[in-house]
Amino acid sequence: MIQIKQIEHLSLFKTINKQIELKYMGWEEPNRGQNIVYYSVLIDGIDKTEELFSEKTIQCLVNEKIETEHPTKNFVFIPSIDCYLLNTLDYTKKRLKVYFRENGNTTTDGLSGSFFYRDKHLLINGRSLILTDLLTLENKKIKFEDDVTIEWAYLINSKQIQVIQSFSNICFIYDLDEQKIIDKKNIVDESHYPNIFRWIYRGQDYDTNQVEMELVQKANNQFTSTYFKIN
Repeated sequence: MIQIKQIEHLSLFKTINKQIELKYMGWEEPNRGQNIVYYSVLIDGIDKTEELFSEKTIQCLVNEKIETEHPTKNFVFIPSIDCYLLNTLDYTKKRLKVYFRENGNTTTDGLSGSFFYRDKHLLINGRSLILTDLLTLENKKIKFEDDVTIEWAYLINSKQIQVIQSFSNICFIYDLDEQKIIDKKNIVDESHYPNIFRWIYRGQDYDTNQVEMELVQKANNQFTSTYFKIN
């Protein structure tokens, strides 16, 4: 882990193909404080929303933590309510949605981030992950207990995923073969960085496991930030 200078904003994802465009179409507030934002989906400049979803617009969550396009392959991620991975050659869709059945209730996990690797796609939710093999479209759904709040996750090798929690100083490694957490530790030494408030994801380059993170500390109602590259 290396401390670095201030990061002004999230590293922008570099798209080479530029296959997908999520076109803003408006918003509404059905309930006070609940904003629903609508988009149309353009593939190679052509509106495919109705063909793909049988609707003229769809609800999407769009932010800089959500990578929507593979830099070199014909795959895009559509951050709609059901979260779809789409092959733009044949329009094959893979629905990526995680449900929790707990205490007699069924809930869905909230989308947090999306990232493409050379042959894989990693969907990051609030307390779950979905790793999809782009060659077979088979995926693995990984669910965690309700005390986990994921800020970011990334592949450190073909068999292990590093998970960084948001409102804590904890990270852990999940082993895909053993299907369990195999290592949990503090990210930084709290004697050197006390009063930790949270970690914030700030960027990741394609085909690497090096992640830019912001550490936020809070003391006397004042916030300070320190920036790191973690791998």
